[in-house]
Amino acid sequence: MEEALEHHEEMTGADGEPMNPRLHVTMHLVIANQLLADDPPETWQTVQRLAGLGYDWHNVMHLVMGPVTEAVYETMAEKRPFDRANYVRRLAELPGDWPPPEEPGPS
Repeated sequence: MEEALEHHEEMTGADGEPMNPRLHVTMHLVIANQLLADDPPETWQTVQRLAGLGYDWHNVMHLVMGPVTEAVYETMAEKRPFDRANYVRRLAELPGDWPPPEEPGPS
């Protein structure tokens, strides 16, 4: 984790605001743990779908990070129970308004 944090010293979110690098790496770990446990299975299904659309692994992780972050926030800050149906709905909405993956140029 420390090595990953060294590579992310100055990070900004999609809104241009500074992002806590420790939180960023932690969210990557949350997604990795969901994938390893296949819980919920919709996370892996979403990863496969997004990869099939041409998104690379890191962008797929960042796409999935949105719904994960929202679910964690609702659970922790708003003290609401985890809403699996809402989480799965958010995953299904991906890629949302993300730009399409870049197509590889001619070799």
